[in-house]
Amino acid sequence: MNVLVTSRLYPSSACPSRGTFVHHQVRFLREHCQVAVVCPTPWCPPLPGAGRWRTYGRVPAGETLDGVAIRYPRYLSLPRRWGYDTVWRRYLAALTRVASPVPDLIHAHLAYPDGFAAVQLGRRWHRPVVVSVHGHDVRELPAVRPSWRQLVSAALQGADAVVVSSDDIRQRVLALGVAPQRLAYVPQGVDCALFRPAAPGRLPGADGWRLLYLGRLDARKGLSELLAAAALLRQAGRVFRLRLVGGSPVSGTGAEFARQARDLGLADVVDICGEVPWDQVPAQVAQADVLVLPSHYDSFGIVLIEAMACGVPVVATRCGGPEQLVPPEAGELVPVGDPPALAAGLAAVLDRYSTFDRAAIRRHVEARYDYRALARRLCAVYQAVMAGTPVDSAT
Repeated sequence: MNVLVTSRLYPSSACPSRGTFVHHQVRFLREHCQVAVVCPTPWCPPLPGAGRWRTYGRVPAGETLDGVAIRYPRYLSLPRRWGYDTVWRRYLAALTRVASPVPDLIHAHLAYPDGFAAVQLGRRWHRPVVVSVHGHDVRELPAVRPSWRQLVSAALQGADAVVVSSDDIRQRVLALGVAPQRLAYVPQGVDCALFRPAAPGRLPGADGWRLLYLGRLDARKGLSELLAAAALLRQAGRVFRLRLVGGSPVSGTGAEFARQARDLGLADVVDICGEVPWDQVPAQVAQADVLVLPSHYDSFGIVLIEAMACGVPVVATRCGGPEQLVPPEAGELVPVGDPPALAAGLAAVLDRYSTFDRAAIRRHVEARYDYRALARRLCAVYQAVMAGTPVDSAT
């Protein structure tokens, strides 16, 4: 089976952390089918405040990552989503410039403009279309404008199958009018061969607890609340280091959080490391004692399963996805936007740290989220779509 994967979320040498979850899914899909990848990339002329587009301007026309060839055709996309109702037309034009030969099936990531454009191309080519949704496309866009809700709904209703990664996303997709029999649950995954427990050596907490945040350096990820919680932990006499790893040329470097850490008297225990190369991420996670994800909203939470694959307990907010991922034996869930509750959740994990069975935490992830098994499930969705059978029975 020849599959065309299209998404504006895909890593490149200019944006190495952008859409890595799509790339890793593709890596394992290639063991079961032929995959071509096209990442239409936003472009705009020089405008005040268009810094992220300068980053997109450094994306090459094409390159190969981990043996996967990717093409990055440009399409016009203006800041502040100006002209967003018609951006799908420009995305589609960019996609069709390089998408050849005609595949057996198209798989788009994100409902709009990616999924909407893919549905139009599928109709033109008489090919089935699968759309994976990832959270903000079915949560934020429909809430901004009625016309955007209509476009998202039309994309999903026009697809032959919609892949959801959590119950939260499933309910949002159903509310957009998609028939249940066209929904397939395939969670996002982790490469358990890369994310493994650290070699035995240092005892957790022996020289102060190692707390890790991994993700975008973005206020919506709850970093202000995390720093406030860290200040409360320090006031309570806890000894720790908090490491913030993330950021990108697009999302920023976290200078505002460095200032907040200084203002809270945490500069000596908070390290803001910025983005690290992908091949260093598994070691960063395995060396932590606790991973914390304090997001305001996360439809899934890949970093949580990456940490649990390393046997690392986690603390996360009840923000959509983590409720489905984190069992009590793997960590704590706390309310969103509540620094005292976040501090209490971290303290609870530290206080009962010796009770965590790290091997059992890893087995929990291996059984549910390893990319190898998930690639087989996704291929079963493709086969069901090609055969015209309900996809809910394929997973």
